[in-house]
Parts: sequence; C-alpha cells; structure tokens
Amino acid sequence: MSDPIAHTTATYNHIADQFDEQFTDPLPAFAAFRERFATSLPAGATVADLGCGPGRESAWFTGRGLSTVGVDLSIGMARLAAGRGVPIVLGDLRHPPLAPASLDGVWSAAALVHVPSEQTVPTLRAWHATLRPGGVLALTTALGDREGWEPVPYRTEYERWFVNRDAGDLLAALDAAGFAVAWHESSVTHRTWFSVLATARNAPPP
Repeated sequence: MSDPIAHTTATYNHIADQFDEQFTDPLPAFAAFRERFATSLPAGATVADLGCGPGRESAWFTGRGLSTVGVDLSIGMARLAAGRGVPIVLGDLRHPPLAPASLDGVWSAAALVHVPSEQTVPTLRAWHATLRPGGVLALTTALGDREGWEPVPYRTEYERWFVNRDAGDLLAALDAAGFAVAWHESSVTHRTWFSVLATARNAPPP
C-alpha cells in the first residue's frame, strides 16, 4: 500500500488550485477560534502555520501583525502560499524544519487529519519542541473513529489519508507531548471538528 504521507502530498500537489477555490472564507466557528488564538499571543509574536496549505490563514496572521511562517510538504500548496506573500518552508509537519524554542505560537488547522494515528504523540512532541515555554498551540482536527483512504470530494479521482480521532485520546496525547490544554470546543459541518488551545509546559515528559 502507498505511504499515507507521500500519497496524500502527491494528491494535494494535483488538487492545490481546486482546494484553494473551495475554501475561501472560514466558517464562523473557525474564524472565532482563529481570533481566540491571535489574541492569546503577544504583539508581533512569531507563529508557524503547520500544514498551511494555500496560506490563507498564514496571510491573515501576518495581517494581524504576527511574524508568520508557513510549513507544508506539498509544493503545489507552498506555491500558492508564497503567492500570498507568506514566507514558506517546504517540510513535513511531523518534524517541522524550524529551530527549537523559536516560536510563540503554532497554528495547525485540519492538517493533523492526514497524520497516521500512531504518529500523533511524536508529531505533537515535535511541535512542542518548536515552542518557547508558555507558547500557544491552536489545533483543529476531526473527531470520529475511522482512519484510512478517502476520495477528495471535489476531485474524486484522487484520494488522501484521513484520520478521525477520539477527543479523549487527543487530549491525552497533548498531555503526553507536554501541553496543558486551556480550552477546547467541537463544531459540526460535514464532519465534527475539535479545536484545542493549549500551552507548552517547560519540557515534555520523558
């Protein structure tokens, strides 16, 4: 079977333009979460958007006066983000190519959904490593109990790996990775989404 990350990345390279056309404005719950994250940070904070896609959120954070870098493994997505003036690092969000303790905030919306479930804690630990103590993580991912391949709804000839996580398991994984959860909320569209705001403790547990 294809490697989930490599195959999903290739899919997003093919569908980047259509993805960008599909998702132009955030739904109210996501917009409110984005605002909550931005206002939790100090003025001029340094933020990474992990799995930034076409860079709409990254550009929004930049417009709020935050120093923002986008990270994505898809060169098609990175091209679109760069076109929005977003500084881009081409890399894997499971181990972001960013300096340790260099960030005040990490934003990741609907990107962890493509990371296989057994890699959840190592991925979150890698995110923790990029944050200064007390740095803020804002994460949105999908809830449910199914993991596997699914067709892209608007380009059904392509498929991607999609993980729906249990809320309790995700909160436990965040704790294991060194995060203290400050707030969480679910919202429903065609999926059930789970948004979490958490702060980085001084060091993750061994």
